[in-house]
Amino acid sequence: MSTPGCTDAPLQVVVCDASPECLVAVAGELDLASAPALVRELYLLERPEAVVTLDLRDLSFMDVAGMRVLLDARTVARQAGSCLHILRPGRAASRVLEATGRLDLVE
Repeated sequence: MSTPGCTDAPLQVVVCDASPECLVAVAGELDLASAPALVRELYLLERPEAVVTLDLRDLSFMDVAGMRVLLDARTVARQAGSCLHILRPGRAASRVLEATGRLDLVE
């Protein structure tokens, strides 16, 4: 149930897989409830030599659970011999990345 005056922005994940390069565009809210949906899509990182670009410009909200997904995704990519690029974080993602001192994740 929505609160009057508030909007629910469920997480939307669009994957364009042109192996070995993949674009994963994320929009809406990346939080504890929605993080598993993004994790499911990031299975692409488990392919050796995959190059995955994560576009965060359309996130309207990201919390620490979303930050955890990004850190875990980078670890999985390194272990699999693939590459994760995080591009264009919008205001919501930038705030969390800056507050946690992890702007180094962004290219």
